[in-house]
Amino acid sequence: MRKHLVVFSLILCSIPAIAQKQNELWIMTYVKVLQPVYTMVDNNGSFEIDDSAPQDSSFLYNSGLMTFKFGAQNRATSISWDGPEKWTFDLDQNEIQLYGQRDTLYGKVENKQIVLSSTLDDRPTFYYFEKLDAKTLSTNNLVSKTYTVNIDNHILSNNKLTFTTDTTQVFNNKAGSLRKVFFTYDLDDISAFEFDFYPEAGTGFQQELGTVYIFQDQENELKGVFFPIYDGLEVPERKYLKLEPQN
Repeated sequence: MRKHLVVFSLILCSIPAIAQKQNELWIMTYVKVLQPVYTMVDNNGSFEIDDSAPQDSSFLYNSGLMTFKFGAQNRATSISWDGPEKWTFDLDQNEIQLYGQRDTLYGKVENKQIVLSSTLDDRPTFYYFEKLDAKTLSTNNLVSKTYTVNIDNHILSNNKLTFTTDTTQVFNNKAGSLRKVFFTYDLDDISAFEFDFYPEAGTGFQQELGTVYIFQDQENELKGVFFPIYDGLEVPERKYLKLEPQN
């Protein structure tokens, strides 16, 4: 999915919010992609795709990593794992188009979010964004500090996170989970890290991947918001975690 993130940005919001409030931060929550489902047949002991049979398809969900801001004069800036990108945009009722150096995005405002597609995608792909309504925190405030994760009934619960300028180290306390190291991304106003966990059978947790966006809330508490992906078939739902600094 990363190759798509280089060439597109997605924003989620209502038209009045875009028109009236500039420089609000929007985060990519997840991506929905139409994937082909092939029919396999046994041809003398080897399995091959049956070209004579109609090929079905199904939508699958995946995670993404990107933030988006609108500015004056219909200009916007996105930041992904590959760096910043500048855009201009047009609004017409509930339809929006964004124009960048490498791509044009188009979509509609739906239920307080914008769902966009890229002209460069080779299959139907939809990118979802939502506004992050919270105070922000720069990556530098996280560096060389260790935090305990506070979240109920989740594989990250009570784990230790240590951040450097480019990595997030997760020290798992649950049986069947290994120490993991991920990239830390500086997204200008906030930080983020992508994760994937493959717990052993019997631990009570599912395989999971996603992107955690780290921010400071109105009470100055350090929190993370993410939309975990499990089997890719269900619409991801929002989860929050709290990071408690270690002495």
